[in-house]
Amino acid sequence: MRHLASLLLLSGCLTVATPRALRDRQHAALQRGDVLEAVRLGRARVKQAATSAAAHSDLGCALARAGDRDEAVASVRTAITLGFHSPAFLVKDDDLASLRSHPAFPELVQLAQDVSEHGIALPGVRTVARLDLPTPLRLRLPPSGRPRLAIWLHPFGARLNADIERLAPVFHAHGYALAVPVRLTGPGWSEQDLRALLDGSVPALTEWVETGRPLLIGLSAGSHAALAAWAREPARFSGVIAGACAPELHGAVLPAGGAPIYVLNGEEDPATATWRGELPKWQREGRTVSLRVLPGFGHEFVFDEGSLSSALTAIK
Repeated sequence: MRHLASLLLLSGCLTVATPRALRDRQHAALQRGDVLEAVRLGRARVKQAATSAAAHSDLGCALARAGDRDEAVASVRTAITLGFHSPAFLVKDDDLASLRSHPAFPELVQLAQDVSEHGIALPGVRTVARLDLPTPLRLRLPPSGRPRLAIWLHPFGARLNADIERLAPVFHAHGYALAVPVRLTGPGWSEQDLRALLDGSVPALTEWVETGRPLLIGLSAGSHAALAAWAREPARFSGVIAGACAPELHGAVLPAGGAPIYVLNGEEDPATATWRGELPKWQREGRTVSLRVLPGFGHEFVFDEGSLSSALTAIK
């Protein structure tokens, strides 16, 4: 979710700082060992983006480095409840080494494991976790009914699941349930990963959703996987919503026709210029492809209630 630039007092002067700029400054401060500056910038990030799991997690890392273990534990706990869900990170990351002897640390690891499997709490949303499937999935369902299926293809490692799951009510308003892969540890999606998901896991969801012609929605590497799946079987899907991506098909042949594609990219994303060059060709050859460019965004999570609703409306 995008947050507006805010006015922050940095280095004694008034500066406009975007969330991305604050993040980069904080990471740089931590890397050079300036933990007090990293904490200060981390507090600014949390004030600016109170629902960002990454902001709270990074603040927790800085606080742990600074020796403020109790507040670090509180920040990490908040990050987990907002969707940060990697128990492996907690037990391996050097920034959090000082927390591992804290009495609350085992509780943090267990909480992260629970969120990894069952997701963040979402009022009014039914949740079904199918961890027994070839690709373990979590379904975010409306209160009633048997909706169509939208499948989230994250960049890697279940990253950004919580961000897209917070938008489950938007999917519901357009007649979809949202399925998110709970675990995928490799960098990106292989064809084997996609087969396990589409042929092994999706058919097992018929008790709750309509599984025929699902919608694919992805980000970055997940978008490229969605486009590759569409290119190989263009009639299998009802559409593709591709965020922060380039027109890459991973060796697949560009088909004629097929389900509609809606591309949502940031103006500062390097791939946006590539899309502007390729889009007329794709459209000229008979494909339904739309591009929406968001000013002020780069290669990052580009979905919020408005942009997602527009994309779902366009796909129909």
